[in-house]
Amino acid sequence: MTSEQSSSARSFDHHSPEHAADPVGAYRAVREGPGYAHSDKHGGFTVLCRYADVVAIARDTENFSNALEVPGGFKGGVTLPHNPAATRMSLSEMDPPEWNPLRRLLNPTLSADAVARFVPQIRAVTNYFIDRFIESGRCDLVFDLCSPVPAVVTLQYLGLPIDEWERYAVPIHTSVYTPREPGHPDFEYLNRQFAWIFDQIRSAVADRRSARQPDDLITRLIDEGLDDDLVFETVYTMLAAGVDTSTSVLSAALLHLSKHPDQRQRLLDEPRLLDHATEEFLRFYAPAQATARTAVVATEIAGVQFKPGDRILLAWASANRDAGYFDDPDEFVLDRAPNRHVTFAHGIHRCIGAPLARQELRVILDEVLRRLPDYSVDADQTPTYPDVGLMYGFQKMPTTFTRGRVEGTRLQPELDDIGRTAPGP
Repeated sequence: MTSEQSSSARSFDHHSPEHAADPVGAYRAVREGPGYAHSDKHGGFTVLCRYADVVAIARDTENFSNALEVPGGFKGGVTLPHNPAATRMSLSEMDPPEWNPLRRLLNPTLSADAVARFVPQIRAVTNYFIDRFIESGRCDLVFDLCSPVPAVVTLQYLGLPIDEWERYAVPIHTSVYTPREPGHPDFEYLNRQFAWIFDQIRSAVADRRSARQPDDLITRLIDEGLDDDLVFETVYTMLAAGVDTSTSVLSAALLHLSKHPDQRQRLLDEPRLLDHATEEFLRFYAPAQATARTAVVATEIAGVQFKPGDRILLAWASANRDAGYFDDPDEFVLDRAPNRHVTFAHGIHRCIGAPLARQELRVILDEVLRRLPDYSVDADQTPTYPDVGLMYGFQKMPTTFTRGRVEGTRLQPELDDIGRTAPGP
């Protein structure tokens, strides 16, 4: 590595505007160079960009920790830097043996079979929101579809009321690119919004604790003997993970099909390809770009020496474009198979909500293709997040299409009076 390259590597910053302008290129430069970069930013860390290295650390739970409080007194967690306003992210920030019983408890609730039974509800929510704008011939796909549908689906799945879905969705959506600077007006405003979310979840837990409620996830967690703090962490984590990750990949997929009408037409002509396309959207537009680990002992991976407390950023989005594992990795291949992407991470901490996220993406794409087959996104008015260190997504997506008819899908009366999360195009 030249001195110029070394200096550039040490300034690697996944939260910078420069990185947000071209995250694919930034990760490629590291991946096709030494495969890693040591950075002085955010307290110092090493980013790993090759598939084999990322997977190796993800599998190694003995030497690399997900925990927020790492043995030895080190600060860890899966975000880098850690969000000072956030709570522990439940399973995501636990290590065995603490991790094991909670994962066993949650597995059945988010299994492929359990999620499959929920597909009609995902479809109903999707069509409810399409009904709200289809007669106008225009919408903002982010605010009118990609944000509300995952929010309502997730709230329903958890057993939380859906009538104020936007009060959950908007803060979660904007938190991924809001400056993490205590005292910054945007950060402090966001803290107040999250205080409301936290209060709603804790109130729901207290209600289930004091009186028998319907058989929802919160009630089941309580019945299994979890204390209130762990129930709160688990519900919040599933809510946060279920909202903006789906919003991000959905909006990217819909923009892609607008830009590539030949591929959209192929899906219209061959709907059986939607399963393959779903996986390729997940690979190509990985919403969660990277997550962190903390070294627990002195060890070596890919020729890099780590000591206890060292922070490592695992670049899942980069691993998904490693030419050693994917043919033509920078090409979107509609029917790519096999497709062993790591968008949902790898190892024991692989995303437990993957089956639900897959079904949301597939069902919403299916309904958009059915009901808005000629939609056109104004690609010049679709800014990405100003910070894509955590999540790659779009702030807005003004769209036009041939007006269609309302199908009359209803969920519950309270939703009929809810406004939009942001102005339309």
